[in-house]
Amino acid sequence: MSPTPSPSPRSDLDRICVESSAAFPYHGLLLFVGQILLVLLIPILDREPRTMPVAYTVMGLATTLALMAVLGYRRVAAGFAILGSSAIVWAASHELATPEARLPVMLILAVAYSVSVYIGVYHALFAPLLPAQRILSGAASFVMIGFLFAILHGFLGAFQFGKYILPGDIEGSRLPRWTDFIWLSFSTLTTAGFGDMVPVGPWPCAVATLEGLCGILYPATLIARIASLPAGGSTQR
Repeated sequence: MSPTPSPSPRSDLDRICVESSAAFPYHGLLLFVGQILLVLLIPILDREPRTMPVAYTVMGLATTLALMAVLGYRRVAAGFAILGSSAIVWAASHELATPEARLPVMLILAVAYSVSVYIGVYHALFAPLLPAQRILSGAASFVMIGFLFAILHGFLGAFQFGKYILPGDIEGSRLPRWTDFIWLSFSTLTTAGFGDMVPVGPWPCAVATLEGLCGILYPATLIARIASLPAGGSTQR
């Protein structure tokens, strides 16, 4: 039995989703694989003690922009590519990897990921897609949310809007590194709560609380959305 065709698009975003799905039938898989690739690159590119390596920043931004382009948002991706390239050149021109030198890159990466999260969540919850693509888009956007919150935690820690404390028995109570913020973000998002890093202060605690809520509510909403779809693969809203 052939899959039920997607309904007619009802908005510009729906039209882009339908066109990208037709051009790249497995775009949900591309979204998911791209984010998993970033996770696997962490131990390979972890060469700096505290700040995110430029190579990892380039890979993160490139992956996000490539996915935007694949999904049909080429102008948005081109704009971020120009801004991101300029910010990366600015950061690389400084010998010391200070928070001030990395600030433009962090801001552009955060905004780019925010846009990617919005696109991924829209594809997962509202776009006229087949169930398999909806599930993969939802899984990819969940990972993107984890990276976005990791950037936010890193920003708060770098500019001292609060503190992030490691237990004394972790590597001699060293200062937090960029990988610690990624670990904190995903352990909070998945509600695993290993307690390897403790956010201290109103801003870090507020961001951690919001992330924990996203980790609970978004998967529940996605499952409810998939369960509410008509049987037989129809994607009508």
